[in-house]
Amino acid sequence: MWLCINNSRRRSEAIGDTESWSTAMPFLAGSQNTTINGSSLVDQSISNISVTNGQTGIDILLEASNRDAAHDSAAREYDPRCHPGTREQHIEDIVYWAVPASGADVPLPLFWMKGLAGVGKSAIAQTCAERLKGLGKLGAAFFFSLKGRDKASEFIPTIAHQLSTEFPDYRELVDHRIRHDRGILDKMMAVQFQALIVEPFQELERAGKGIGKRIAIIVDGLDECDSADAQCKIIELIAGAARDGAIPFCWAFFSRPEAHIKASFTHADVARVTCTTSLPISNDTNSDIELYLRNGFENILRRRDIPIKSQWPSDDDIQTLGIRSSVAQQKEWRTKAEEYMPIG
Repeated sequence: MWLCINNSRRRSEAIGDTESWSTAMPFLAGSQNTTINGSSLVDQSISNISVTNGQTGIDILLEASNRDAAHDSAAREYDPRCHPGTREQHIEDIVYWAVPASGADVPLPLFWMKGLAGVGKSAIAQTCAERLKGLGKLGAAFFFSLKGRDKASEFIPTIAHQLSTEFPDYRELVDHRIRHDRGILDKMMAVQFQALIVEPFQELERAGKGIGKRIAIIVDGLDECDSADAQCKIIELIAGAARDGAIPFCWAFFSRPEAHIKASFTHADVARVTCTTSLPISNDTNSDIELYLRNGFENILRRRDIPIKSQWPSDDDIQTLGIRSSVAQQKEWRTKAEEYMPIG
């Protein structure tokens, strides 16, 4: 029931902020589409989410989350993506892991892609998130970053809020829990994870309202979370739920191979539910850079109405530029290249 309140002060004084109208006014119990002239109460039966002090539980959850961490947030609009035609094998492998072919063996529920800084992990994570979203298989994503998206305390609320926008039945359960215990959002991460994610989805499953299996959640830049202990805790909690089959998700992590993260993923209890892959610097990376360069130079020619068939620059020049983008400088090299050679 959605309550439209014209005189919140009188309502508050009469029945309290959190008491339901059906309890305070039993003659309205079970009624629908009811209008009482001269009163401040209008029952339009729009939804089952109630309002407390002008806020729903979902509103409160949103305040505790980080909106910028989503894969499609405005704050990330210009963050790296994979250039079309690059990193295809890695992207296909991850999408296939998340959405295996019908009849295929079910892959392990956790996936960890490790790699050095600047090799393209975040771009792959972003592209995978977009493709999985298009397939209807993305539940949520959190892109950690030192640019204001590094707080461990925002991780569970952000994942929960994004899931609430995808699954209406889950949304109602979470809304109810937060309205009746706002303190959940001040609890330890393990308590939040259990109360906001594990238990609601278990309740839906018992009620015959489960969401199915293999909904993907992407966690990028875990090493940029503000606490090494929290990074390990996130892995531990999710792996534990995955081992127990407690929630219907598969989780893809992207991070640098920091010692404590590596230790967490290689722990026996975590390793047995995790598929691990490395994203190395290789000849394939040089090929990707060459493709990026060719497309960029073609755009320069196109914008100046110069025929594309013009051999500028030559294949040898393209290869030389690709080779000179050294291992340690690739990220910086691409950033500088974009300043002088607009792509798209």
